[in-house]
Amino acid sequence: MYKIFLNLFLIVIIYFLASFIPLDTSEFESAKNTLNNFTLSKPKPAEDMESINRSYKTNISETHLHNPTNMQFIMIGEFDKGSFSLDNDHDIILEVYRNDNLIKKYVNTEFIVGLDDTEFNKNEIKYSINISQENLDLKNGQYRFKIFSTLEIFDNVPPYELFVNYLNSSDYISAKNTVRDGEMYITLYFPNDNHQYLVPISRKIPKTGEIYRKIINNLLLGANPSLGLNSGSPIPHVPRIWVSSGMATIYLPNNIGIYDQSSTVSQSALNSFVNTLTSLNGIDRVKFLKGGREVERFFHNTYIKEPFQRNSFPRVYLGLQTNTERLLLAPIEISENNIEMEQLVRNIFNSLQTGIVNNYHHESLLALIPRSVELLNYEYSNNLLTLNLSKDFINIYNKKDGIKKMMLDSILYSFTSIPEVNKISIKVNGNPVDSFGGVDLSKPIAAPKFINVEI
Repeated sequence: MYKIFLNLFLIVIIYFLASFIPLDTSEFESAKNTLNNFTLSKPKPAEDMESINRSYKTNISETHLHNPTNMQFIMIGEFDKGSFSLDNDHDIILEVYRNDNLIKKYVNTEFIVGLDDTEFNKNEIKYSINISQENLDLKNGQYRFKIFSTLEIFDNVPPYELFVNYLNSSDYISAKNTVRDGEMYITLYFPNDNHQYLVPISRKIPKTGEIYRKIINNLLLGANPSLGLNSGSPIPHVPRIWVSSGMATIYLPNNIGIYDQSSTVSQSALNSFVNTLTSLNGIDRVKFLKGGREVERFFHNTYIKEPFQRNSFPRVYLGLQTNTERLLLAPIEISENNIEMEQLVRNIFNSLQTGIVNNYHHESLLALIPRSVELLNYEYSNNLLTLNLSKDFINIYNKKDGIKKMMLDSILYSFTSIPEVNKISIKVNGNPVDSFGGVDLSKPIAAPKFINVEI
């Protein structure tokens, strides 16, 4: 029994003496988180932090940003001098949403580039973040960002939200209303590089000669390479064209090659003919003949026996950025019939904000109205549509007149594609707007005559 107590006593003495032996911690240093340069002050317990409301902010007063790059993300609360490391004790998260769908998530150094000096204010922690389009690898378009910390004491703090629009330094050539004497603009429809969209292009030509043949010849030339659209002719060779009683008749050879072999290319060619020719005053129908004969099917088995009518469906004009850094407006037809004016106006406005037309999201195109802008209400009378927008409309795309004009053109072309609408009036909170992007809006305005001017 005596030996047992003696052994227990010796064990206690050994543990007591061992507690005074210095411990070499170098072995543990390599296991520290690699983000130890991003350290922030250790927070006090939650019950000691009531005097300052915990929150987030940035060093930029605006929450609707165009092409942002670097900025500060700031955590606000009461912090003491203890320290802990990002990634070990908490994460900073960036969630990216498009049309309310979470599409990407970034954590810590995927967008954080440093911790800024906060000695002058013990209640703020400032992270430098890089939310440039290049760093986040996001396509052109509009996004909603949510930024937050996973720190437990910030659980009840709402994420900081930013509304971001990425649109790189491409050129938009404003639509025009005038042309010099002796010249005229013709509207030609050319496909984009994958034949998904037909884009109206205004080309300036001398005002001489027979116009219908000129139209066909200019289509056969294809789009100017500087536009970045599909190269080559969008249509096959046309031996003859004549116009009578509002109908253009196209005489095509028996063999039209690639324009009869693929559904995508053939439909693009057919629509290029119809949209281009019916854009002229005096033509509202287009009929096709094969080898001089009326046939039922052509253009990859498309029914062509009856003439094709001018398209009178409303359209939404979204932005198209080409591989030559040009910005163009591309129309998307609204396929639903018999929509009441109330619903149609709101549908078009929603499509201009989201890029969703006919329940399909056109991700490769640009929705040009930021989500912060609200359509408060509208009025329609005597072919005039008045849009009453929220105050955010005035300040969007600050100092970016080119993008402002593109957005304004998209509004004008989209809403005047409603058959009953000829002009648009824009108000903000019920008050008239003098100008926007250098355009006079003090009185009702029509869509410009010449879209996507070729230069």
